[in-house]
Formats: sequence, C-alpha cells, structure tokens
Amino acid sequence: MLKIIGATGNVGKRLLEKSLDVWHDDVEAIATRLDKDELEYDFASLGHDDVIAFCAAISEPSVCSNNPELARKVNVIKTIEFIEKSTQRGARVVFLSSDAVYGNVDNQFDEQWQKNPVGVYGKMKSEVEEYFKGNGLVKVLRSSFNFFKKDRFTSYLEKCSSTGEVAEIFSPFERSVIHRDDTVDAILSLSRNWDGPQFINCGGPKTVCRSEFAQILKEEVFPDLEFEVVRPPESFYRDRPSSVSMMSHPLINVLGRPQRSLREAVCMEFSK
Repeated sequence: MLKIIGATGNVGKRLLEKSLDVWHDDVEAIATRLDKDELEYDFASLGHDDVIAFCAAISEPSVCSNNPELARKVNVIKTIEFIEKSTQRGARVVFLSSDAVYGNVDNQFDEQWQKNPVGVYGKMKSEVEEYFKGNGLVKVLRSSFNFFKKDRFTSYLEKCSSTGEVAEIFSPFERSVIHRDDTVDAILSLSRNWDGPQFINCGGPKTVCRSEFAQILKEEVFPDLEFEVVRPPESFYRDRPSSVSMMSHPLINVLGRPQRSLREAVCMEFSK
C-alpha cells in the first residue's frame, strides 16, 4: 500500500491525485502533525508491503532561517523519528530531499558529487540523508524546483501578465527544473520497483535560469508578460544556492523515459 505524508503540499497533493486516478486502489494520506511533541500515527499497522512517500517539510528556505527551531523540529527531529519508526516495521520510505544539499555547483554533475549544503533548509535535508545513509529501506530523491501551472513562480508571472505589472526575475538563479508529474511518476515507479541506488537526483534534463523560465512561459502561455532581470539581495543567497546544475542517469531508469523539458511540461500543464 502507498501511504503519503505531506499530501496537502505541492508534490504530495499531485501524488495522491495520480495514485487514486491511475496507479493505486490502495492509497492513504497520512494525517499527522510533525510540529507536535508526539507523533500521532499507528505505526503498528505498517508492514513490508507498505511504501511511504515522505513529502512533508517546511520547505521555504527563508521560513527555515527565520524560525530554525520549528523548522528543525519538523524537518529533522520528527522526520527522522517518523521514518525510523516506519522502517522498523518493515515499511519502505521514499524521502523527498532537495538539490540544496549540493550547494552552489555551476558545472553539470551527478549523484557522485560531494555535498556542500547551503542554507538552513539544505543543511536539514542533508542531515536526514546522512542519518539514513546505507539503509536499504530508504530511498532519497534530491528534488529540484518542481514546475506546475500553479507553482509560486508561475503564479507570480501569470498575475504580472494579467495586471500589466513588470515581473522582477532574479539572476543568477539556476535550477534543473523538473515537471512535478515527473517527480510524482518517479515516486510511483519506486513504489513498484525498489531496485537501484539509494540516492537519486530528481531534476529536469536541462539547467534553466529564471529568465529563460519566464521567456518560455511568455512564448507559450503568457504573451502579455513583461519582465526585467534583477539581482536579489545578498541575504537571498544565504538561504539557497544560486546555481545547482544536476543531472541523473538513475532517474531516467526509474521513469523508464527521459524527463520532460520545461517547454514540454508547460504545454502539458496548460493544456489540461
């Protein structure tokens, strides 16, 4: 049975939708609070046939840096406790980590690259990774920015396009942007076939800067969009890397196909 913790977040919500509609009759959205002192979940009900997609986190880097105590409780302490109690019952866990564990890397790299996490959020994700390193019941997807038509950046550009406001695009700011459905499909594939490496980079086929991201959206769906490229304040880079150019051969094997390009993903999202 597939169980999802964090089913109200961007990835978890889509994973629940697609699981119910396409892949699994048996799927459960785990309702528990990671900010409480005691985890409220029946771990005794778990067994070897269960796969948990762990998508819950306080994921906004600035929120993590502004409230590190709460973020650490949710992203590290209770995350480790939940995963550990689950694996002790024999359940397998797909942990959604972040490309921020690598830090700033301008050149293209794969899963063998040494980690150098940037920001409180990246360091927290890296800490959980290290705790479960070598545990055969835990897979780690190091996720890049997940694009879908209602993500925060795309929604901002859509608003600017409709109101005539000139959008401000931060630069330098580059990521291997991935279609959210590719991340969801990777989780679903791992739930059926657990073979392969423990750590997998979950990014798109190409590193994309924010100005290119905006230009693709302008060409495909927001023709009235106007934007200007600006440099963010230096505090912006204390919380997140400026460039993470990761690639992954294992992800292609997991998906059974190449990841979608950003332009392909935009066309798919806005044709729904």
